[in-house]
Amino acid sequence: MTRRKGRRPADWRNLLVAVLVPAAFFAALELGLALFGVEPVRYREDPYVGFAATAPLFVAETGPAGAVTWTTAANKRRLFNEQRFAGEKPRGTYRIFCVGGSTTYGRPYDDATSFCGWLRELLPAVDDSRRWEVINAGGVSYASYRSALLMEELARHEPDLFIIYSGHNEFLEKRTYGGLIATPPAVRGLAAWASRTRIWAAMRAGLRRVRPASDPAADPGTVSGTGGPSLLAAEVSTLLDASIGPDAYERDDAQRDRVLAHYRFNLARMADIAAAVGARAVLVTPASNLRRSSPFKSQHRDGLSQPELDRWGAAWERAASAGDPAAALAAADAALAIDDRYAEAHYLRGSLLYGLGRYAEAATAFERARDEDVCPLRALGPAAEIVRQVAAERGVPVVDFARFVAARAPHGIPGEESFLDHVHPTIEVHRLLALELLAALRAARIVAPGATWSEATIAAVRHRVEGRLDVEAHGRALLNLSKVLGWAGKLEDSRRLAERAVATAPELPEVHYQAGLTAQLTGRLDEAVAHYRRSLELAPRAATTHGNLAAALEAQGSTLQAILHYRQAVALLPAGESAYKKQLEDTLVRLGATPGG
Repeated sequence: MTRRKGRRPADWRNLLVAVLVPAAFFAALELGLALFGVEPVRYREDPYVGFAATAPLFVAETGPAGAVTWTTAANKRRLFNEQRFAGEKPRGTYRIFCVGGSTTYGRPYDDATSFCGWLRELLPAVDDSRRWEVINAGGVSYASYRSALLMEELARHEPDLFIIYSGHNEFLEKRTYGGLIATPPAVRGLAAWASRTRIWAAMRAGLRRVRPASDPAADPGTVSGTGGPSLLAAEVSTLLDASIGPDAYERDDAQRDRVLAHYRFNLARMADIAAAVGARAVLVTPASNLRRSSPFKSQHRDGLSQPELDRWGAAWERAASAGDPAAALAAADAALAIDDRYAEAHYLRGSLLYGLGRYAEAATAFERARDEDVCPLRALGPAAEIVRQVAAERGVPVVDFARFVAARAPHGIPGEESFLDHVHPTIEVHRLLALELLAALRAARIVAPGATWSEATIAAVRHRVEGRLDVEAHGRALLNLSKVLGWAGKLEDSRRLAERAVATAPELPEVHYQAGLTAQLTGRLDEAVAHYRRSLELAPRAATTHGNLAAALEAQGSTLQAILHYRQAVALLPAGESAYKKQLEDTLVRLGATPGG
């Protein structure tokens, strides 16, 4: 029996040379292309979607002395806060851009009480070793793919740090992906690696010179008219803008997975963009209201037969009307046994479990209600884990806001203690998020707290910021948010926002009117009458308020008082309200009264 000979040393040397020589060549080529200013494709292109046009967020203004200042473009101020910063970053300045959607913007308020605004106030108070500059680039309804595109622009303005909070707007715009996401993961992974090299960018540029850009075969990532990735408008155009509430949404599980894959890509791309210009990045996990935000749209699972629908409907009726929570829960379970995809049933089940003190089960039910929402205006459950994974892969800090709000919520289920509506935090929670970000920046050695870092300093900043609040403006912001939720059919949520608006700005007649309207629509007639009466004390000549108060009084059986307010509404209606006036006059006739008394 012969012994197998080992590989000779020369064979290993030859193999090593075969590996190292090409590697050294490609490394030298990559370095050379970098010196010539060639940028990797990944930093500037999104293969999932394209844009019909782009318009810059910031435009240059030249002052009398010739100094250039960048300011928010006038055509962008509908979706962005107005911000300004120097064209040439002053020496010793640390420039931070906050990017994301309406939470970053500070909705329903503005930059002043956003986590960006709080950071702008807190940073110089706790670390005076630098000149801190915090620029709020959060855009209302901006999804991650739009924020990534925006970061390409911001990367040209000498950034030191990007704070990225994104995830709630991923389903707002209609888009298609063609066959891109159907590509096997291994192939996508290789393509993603190649897209981070300058060699790949140079090869693509050469290919485009040889073959026309209009030829889809010349570039698999090129946006195509049919069957390929979407070509989106320069500015946001949401499905909600083109429909009555969430009606345009239908369940599409495959599209859901594509959107989440695109979200992962965009987060990684944003981290890469920051690294490409020598800036740092911090990711924030998206958090939302679970306990006090019902689904926007529920849809039955496919394939239900009519007998199943009938049994489901009977169980649902028992669950919604049962006075005993245990009986209602049993009925809800019976409905879900027939159809476990109906989001509102999971939300009802969560509310019942919460009331029964079964909090862990309630949390699971509320999470399922969020994830089964056919109109997903809250980041889906996997989004937070995607953020954590991308942060780990890219070696960037993450502020786990989702876990933070859960930890401070009663029984670990976030609700109105942290959120004004489905996703927008209260002013106080924006402040707490800013403090969490400060802690992350300190851990990353970006912030070096001095002797001024103390609870007293933080309290002083809080007092200063809250002292500048415009109470009426904040009341109107809550009022508008209540109206939006009412438009979406979420009457209970709309009513809660209206009550917050009353508590914030009790001298505004509009907030009392909205509180009265939402109370009336949810069957709370006593509350409605009280709010309408207070609104009329503040604005006695409001015809619509008189009309609504009359309707509420009539429903209560106070016919004589109702007739009085119907008549006042008719007398105060302006010209052009003939249809409403005719409706009121017909009501008076029905009640046996005449319009003029």
